[in-house]
Parts: sequence; structure tokens; C-alpha cells
Amino acid sequence: MPDNVKRIVSRFKLREQGVLLGFIFLVIVFSIINPNFLNMQNILNILRQSSMVGIIAMGMTFVIISGNFDISVGAICAFSGAIALQLMKDGVSMAPAILCAIVVCTGVGFINGFSVAKLGMPSLIATMAMMTILQGAMRIVTGGYPVYTENEAYIAITGITFGPGDLRIGLPIIYFLAAIVIAQFVLRKTRYGSSIYSIGGNEEASRLSGISVDRRKMSVFVINGFAAGIAGILLSSRVATATMTAGEGYELDAIAAVVIGGTSVAGGEGSAVRTVIGVLLMAIIGNILTMMGVTTFWQRVVKGVIIWLAVGFDSYNKKRLQRA
Repeated sequence: MPDNVKRIVSRFKLREQGVLLGFIFLVIVFSIINPNFLNMQNILNILRQSSMVGIIAMGMTFVIISGNFDISVGAICAFSGAIALQLMKDGVSMAPAILCAIVVCTGVGFINGFSVAKLGMPSLIATMAMMTILQGAMRIVTGGYPVYTENEAYIAITGITFGPGDLRIGLPIIYFLAAIVIAQFVLRKTRYGSSIYSIGGNEEASRLSGISVDRRKMSVFVINGFAAGIAGILLSSRVATATMTAGEGYELDAIAAVVIGGTSVAGGEGSAVRTVIGVLLMAIIGNILTMMGVTTFWQRVVKGVIIWLAVGFDSYNKKRLQRA
């Protein structure tokens, strides 16, 4: 094997291992800082709290692997819960209300994809515009006020737990695990998944090889809209409320989790399993900062720095690989 190829392979392996080693290091450090950190209740709490962002991050993994971004997912998440609860408030039964909310959110994803693939809009601009549209639509749907529900069946979507005593696992964790399995299977075991990697790696070569690039691009945004819609239903079920601020910051958390997990911002590289590590890293950092009494404002600063470092490292690493 040529020396330059060996160097590229070794750097790639170092990056893969670095994310996992960093995760293990943080767990050890935080468990020393706070002995209660590895308490089973706290671990399950971290998994439960990260499940909504985790589901969105699974959809975001498809988008970023394709070489795009979607910053509208937080607004889609909030809009999904608002639609479902408002429809139920107006007398629609639970199942049709949930289905309508998810269909609408999937349609929003389609519009995002169409804007990027067919109209040629940069994904950041297209999804930023959609985020603003949805924030306005949210006010129209709810009148600017929180929407509440006392529907026990709706609350049970996330309220049911399984297992003994302190080891009881909630449904949100199970939904998150299911999303991981599905996303990893699609990305790694199907021709569709292979085409997403191909488009993110080299769009023009993918088009010349016969891949329908525009359709694939639209599809990743549809998947992301669907995932955000599901997360919105789960979030509104957990708190029995839909508000304007629901899902706020989820887009940054999801993007950070995907990038920290090793998915390249340039596209063509990443996996659902690696995104899970990023999700858990972000959740652990947020959890320990909360336990230390750090305010949400400083937590946002920390998250911003983490995103900056992750993207900066990825960009720098790409330049080094190109020079090699």
C-alpha cells in the first residue's frame, strides 16, 4: 500500500477512535467530578432526555451525509406537536391528528428538499426561511398560546415504562433505539444508503453513474422532516403541551451530535451509530453542566464552542487529507 494511502487510512481510523475515546474520557472525568453521574437513574435520565434530539439527529445524519444542512427541524418539531394537540382540541380523534401532523411535517421536508434540489437554493438559506415560516404558522395555529392536552392515550405514547424499580425504561428510549437500527440499516445495507454517500462524496460523479441526484436530495429532507415530526409528537406527549419554544435549539443539538459523531460536514462520510455517540456526548455534557448548576445561557455557549471545534477539526482534517 502506498505511503500516502496508509497515512489517509491511519488518520481516518484515528478520527473514528478519537470520538469513542473522547466519549469514554468524558464519562470517566464526569464520574469523578460527581459520583452520582453513573447512577442508573441518571443514565436512564440522560437517555430519556436525549431521545428526542437523537431521533432528529438520525434524520439529520442523512442530510449531512448528502452534503447539506437543515436548521428548520426544531421548528418542525414544535409545529408537529402544535398541529396534533390543536386538532385534538378541536375534536379530532388522536390517531388522525397524529397522522396529519406527521404528514404535514413530511411535506415540509419535501418543500425543503425541492427548494435545494430543484430550485438550487443553498440548504442553509432554504431551511432558515422554512424555520421562519413555521414559527409564524405556529402562531397562527395556536394563537400564540400554549396548547394543552389531558388525553391519557396521547400522554401514554411516552409515559409507559417497562422494567423493575429504578431500571424502568421509558418508551422514548425504545423509539430512539428503533430509529438507530432503522437508520443504520438503511445507510449501510441498502442501495439507497450507498447512493446518499455517493452524492455527498461527489455529486457530479453520482449523476454520471446514473443516480437520480435530485430525487435523493429531496428524499433526505423528507426523511428529516418525518423524523422531526415524530420527535414533535413525542415531545408534546411527554410534557402534554405544545408551545412556541418547544424544540428550540434542537437543530443545533442535532447538527452538533452528527458532526461530533464523525459525520463530515462536506458529506459522503458518517453513520447512524457514530451519531449516537455524538448525541450521548452532547447529552452528557448538558447533564453534568446542569448538575454543576451552570445556567442554560452558559450551556448554549459551551454547545456553540463544541460545534465550532467539531466543524473546525473536520474542515482542517479534510484539507490535510487533500494535501496528502
